[in-house]
Order: sequence, then structure tokens, then C-alpha cells
Amino acid sequence: MDSDKLYRFTAPFPHEEDVSEDPQTSPSYEKLLSFRVVVSTCSEAGILQDLDVPVGHFSHIFIDQAAQAEEPLVMVPIMTFSDAYTNIILAGDPHQLGPVIKSPTATSSGLGKSYFERLMLMRNIYGPANTHVRKT
Repeated sequence: MDSDKLYRFTAPFPHEEDVSEDPQTSPSYEKLLSFRVVVSTCSEAGILQDLDVPVGHFSHIFIDQAAQAEEPLVMVPIMTFSDAYTNIILAGDPHQLGPVIKSPTATSSGLGKSYFERLMLMRNIYGPANTHVRKT
């Protein structure tokens, strides 16, 4: 398989020609490192750790639906594979679905908000004070 192909851990029935043929079986270490893009859920990123993928191997870690993911879950790929040169991209809308936290202890400990939303609140980069209006 060419190194410019995509490997997806979660696709049970791939239909695209650029997706690996057998997404349910983990590839060998060498084959895995040859893929340019690896798609995984946050929890399944632990599989990559089991395969000894080195920290910093990925230049980018993109977390889709980050506003919905619990903070400990988002930390699996971030803390396991990023280094100072890894770009972390969080995408999502905190005004849609948030994380589903069933534990009152977790909620009272601050895990009722996603990591994405907590970062947005800490940085206050999307508040009304930061809205730029162009005057005509």
C-alpha cells in the first residue's frame, strides 16, 4: 500500500479506494507508520499506543466533535502522541451537544464541560469583546 493512503480503525465497510482494505485488523508497525493519515476515535487511539507508535510521529492530531468529547477521552490521543511540534486541532460547536457525563462526582469536578469548551472559556477568544466589526 502506498504511503499516501488513509488507514481508518473504525470503518466497518470502506467504500473509497484510498481507504485500507481491512480496517478491523491492525497493520504491522512498519505499515502503520507508512500511512499519511490515520483516522481513529479518541478511545481507539490507545490501539496506536499498543503498537508503539512513537510520540511526535503525527504532525497533526485532529479531534472532530471535540465539544462533545469528555476531557479525559480527548487526552488519550493528545497526551499519548503529541510533542512540542504536534499541531492539535479541536473542531466542534459547544452550543450543540456537550459531553454526556453520568457521574455526579465527575460533573462536580469540572468534567461537565468538554476540554474544547473549557479552553474557549479560558482564552475568551470568541466572546463579544473579540468580535471585530468592519465599519463601512
